[in-house]
Amino acid sequence: MPIVLMLNVALVYLVLCGVAGFFGRKRRVGFWGFFFLSILVTPVITMLLIFFAGTPKKHRPRVAARRG
Repeated sequence: MPIVLMLNVALVYLVLCGVAGFFGRKRRVGFWGFFFLSILVTPVITMLLIFFAGTPKKHRPRVAARRG
């Protein structure tokens, strides 16, 4: 297999991993967690996991405890 083809396949794979990370950026694990998960598993399985996990919960702002 020519080296140029192998580099192109690796580049496409990493771009797909980045897309999976982008879709998971508002989740608990975040962009980098889903990016590395998609490298380990596959981007397709990671995107399916993100899709079936549902919508992310909105973050509530923390309110400082009142001392009195």
